[in-house]
Amino acid sequence: MDEYVLMDRRPQHLYMHVPFCSGKCSYCAFYSEPYGSARAERYLDALERELAPWTDVAAGGCATLYIGGGTPSLLSGAQWSRLFGILAPVTAGGVGEWTVEANPGTLSAERLTALAAAGVNRISLGVQALDDAVLSALQRRHRVADVAPSVALVREAGIANVGLDLIAGLPGVEDAHWRDTLAQAIALMPDHVSVYALGVEPGTRLAQQAACGAVRLPADSAVMRALDIAASVLADAGLESYEISNYARAGRQSLHNLACWRGGDYLGLGPAAASRVGRERWTNAPDLAAYCAALEAGAPPPREHEPVDAETDLLERLLFRFRLAEGVPVADCCAEAGPVGEALWLRWQPELERLQNEGVLIAADRRWFTTVRGREVLDSILERLMP
Repeated sequence: MDEYVLMDRRPQHLYMHVPFCSGKCSYCAFYSEPYGSARAERYLDALERELAPWTDVAAGGCATLYIGGGTPSLLSGAQWSRLFGILAPVTAGGVGEWTVEANPGTLSAERLTALAAAGVNRISLGVQALDDAVLSALQRRHRVADVAPSVALVREAGIANVGLDLIAGLPGVEDAHWRDTLAQAIALMPDHVSVYALGVEPGTRLAQQAACGAVRLPADSAVMRALDIAASVLADAGLESYEISNYARAGRQSLHNLACWRGGDYLGLGPAAASRVGRERWTNAPDLAAYCAALEAGAPPPREHEPVDAETDLLERLLFRFRLAEGVPVADCCAEAGPVGEALWLRWQPELERLQNEGVLIAADRRWFTTVRGREVLDSILERLMP
């Protein structure tokens, strides 16, 4: 792919993958590397080169900027200062929502003050569990005692929007224990809570433990019950479900993720980062050394690239939207897409009506919504809508 052929399209949403972690959690299948100062400096050199061709496109600022990982908060103060300089061509034009992921216990008051001064206005904390024994079993490096002080430091720095990530369906966490976890999280007054069902990914330590019987995974019914409990408890605390795994107070939804679920274009930078711009999508290889070497040689990072035809593009962008509580304006989107959309609507309309009769979808105000049962079987709904 000629990566500059898309310059006439200005991605409104920028994601940056910082691939460094202090260790590997038992469940984690995301790409990461051990942190080292020299390695991080080389990464920043390469990142600057990858961003350079896009700076003119992004000079007007962006709607959202999301720095994830890995653990971005492991970067040193000097490295953050350098990263701010690299991003200056983008951020000088303004950033609507600027999120940085962090782990509890990895943030200092000085670092957070610098982040806030640069324009960061949202922090997402990877809490995952609120029990030291469970955190140890997951091979997390923080402890419960790190969480509340981290939230306090974020707010003291003037960053008002704080999100917490939790995992539902962890081995050994019964309903009462899970309710206590949710109560502890709510007591921190988060603006946003993500609740992800535990996934057992091939190649992870958790998968190996489950295979040999060292860890007994909960039944699917127990995981669904944990998700139902979370939905009820968080709603009672004023955190509204706006996406199948995400809850927020009014006006505190993750605008970056919301844009991606709505089918917006996004540019990803860094090893393992994914991009979708127009009808082109590509994913950088999950290989820091190869990423740096290619950019040092003046070449794009090694990546998988796939052009997307008009029908697939429309289909995929619509399917993602079924995750959202706001519903999907299927007929309107199809009408805007012209002949390709009209063909998709003719194919989908009878299936949507069958799904409605089965009680997993409902239609209202020209939008299609999943019911409570529909959210439980969303994957099967999407499969039926695929060609």
